Amino acid sequence: MKRNKLFAMVLASMMALSIGLTGCSGSGSKDPASKGMDKDQHITVSVPVANVKTLDPSKGTDAYAAYVLQESMEALAREEIKDGKDQFVPDGAASWKVSDDGKVWTINLRESKWSDGKDVTADQYEYAIKRTLDQKTASQYAYLLVNAGIKGAGDYNEGKGSADNVGVKAKDKSTLEITLDQPCAYFEKLLSFKLFIAQRKDLVEKYGDAYGTKAETLVYNGPFKISTFNNGEKVELVKNDQYWDKASVKLDKLTILFMSDQNSRMNAFMSGQIDRVTVSTSNWRDKFAETKKYNVVNTNFPVTSYMFFNTKNKYFANVKIRKAISLAMDREDFVKVIRQGIGQPAWGWVPPSMSIGNNEFRTKVEEPLKNIKDDPKQLLIDGLKEIGEDPDPSKVVIHYLEAGTDELTKEDGDYVMNTLKTKLGITVKVDYMEWAQCNDKVNNGEYELSGMAWGGDYNDPMTFLDMWVSGAGIVPNFWENKEYDALIEDAKTTMDQAKRLEDFKKAEKLLLVDQAVIIPENYQQFPTFSCKFIKGIQEPLFAPVSVEWKYAYTSGRTQ
Repeated sequence: MKRNKLFAMVLASMMALSIGLTGCSGSGSKDPASKGMDKDQHITVSVPVANVKTLDPSKGTDAYAAYVLQESMEALAREEIKDGKDQFVPDGAASWKVSDDGKVWTINLRESKWSDGKDVTADQYEYAIKRTLDQKTASQYAYLLVNAGIKGAGDYNEGKGSADNVGVKAKDKSTLEITLDQPCAYFEKLLSFKLFIAQRKDLVEKYGDAYGTKAETLVYNGPFKISTFNNGEKVELVKNDQYWDKASVKLDKLTILFMSDQNSRMNAFMSGQIDRVTVSTSNWRDKFAETKKYNVVNTNFPVTSYMFFNTKNKYFANVKIRKAISLAMDREDFVKVIRQGIGQPAWGWVPPSMSIGNNEFRTKVEEPLKNIKDDPKQLLIDGLKEIGEDPDPSKVVIHYLEAGTDELTKEDGDYVMNTLKTKLGITVKVDYMEWAQCNDKVNNGEYELSGMAWGGDYNDPMTFLDMWVSGAGIVPNFWENKEYDALIEDAKTTMDQAKRLEDFKKAEKLLLVDQAVIIPENYQQFPTFSCKFIKGIQEPLFAPVSVEWKYAYTSGRTQ
């Protein structure tokens, strides 16, 4: 899931001045839930982006599109909180079983309908998976299905095989069979991901490239359906009366506003325009905490902010130059100054919240960049000599592409520019662009150095490490390494978690130290404030943006 940073939505000046304490009316009652549910069930939230590119499950890459899809569509499984723990529960599926050799997954679908009343069927799941793998779809996430080992997926995705040879078959209306080349230790965790959402072939063919860009191009089989999709303004979701579990859904409406500017989001929360907000700076955190009007949860998101190189660039084709820039970045100072103490410095790529088997990965593997003592400036000089350039760092000019034009993004860009000037003596020119334009530039390879954040799609280190295998293309940096590919392949094809741990340990070190392909900056750890009248909210770590609204309701709202 890529980080989205987009243009600001400016609120009215009066609202901007409303730092005060009018938000979340009614939350001061002793026990709002004791009064029962509010008659009018609605919640309004925001996302820190200006728009989403598409709601097509095969083509979307950002977390916020996945967030909308999670509430309006059903994958085969769903991540929920059960007994205080994240669990994967059947959703579009009623149950599944695995063959003794671990290769054949037989998935029994529950009886469910689309929002237009038509049946959800196994062939629609088959179609969705094969559409993602089809080269013509150009899905950046196809690699995930290939790496999971679905039989024939790799050949079909490369244009060498046929869709008929892909190991995904609708055995009948309610039975889907998925065949793998070998057992996959994390396959079950993939079943809640958006690539396992059913798709309707009739609508894809009817709307073509417009599929997923407007509410009317989609039908919905999840808790909610989209009533309004004004990209750049808001998405309104209303209760789906065709949903199989509609009795569990209490909200009549969930409104998601697009708000890329932090101060606009914070003031909107304070003034009561939105009911929940995630905070990334200490001044807003402290301001909200002082009111004692809100519930707060401190979440260790499975997200790592990072910078990445275009290895086709004359400078960044050289590993010593890449490593120099990585080591020059002061991660502790970055978190202190730019993140105002919110989050953790990242000397590794896999974040602390990620597990392997029954263990947290970071408790078993030391962060590979933590104790590197190489002199970054000397590495830079040596690298410049190796590529035949003037070894004087002051002659080096690089461009850093930032996704966003807001104040926080500019602070981030200034920090990178000043740090590399101070530590290495090089000149950095920062190019600020809105998310859609920046994303296109990256996907087309039209950048030198850029930065984003990656969030885990499922709870296994593979979700952070397989994206860098040759040809994956999820972040086009044009780096390929046979040793890295072999380690990831080995981790994919064994069920031995101890062996997988060693493979991941070696792969992470190769990625960050030996090859210095990316620069991890910080692990995201943000407080989230909610109005006290919100009840029933779930916050599973590996749901998109780590929130689930299916069971939410309000009690005690007075405005």
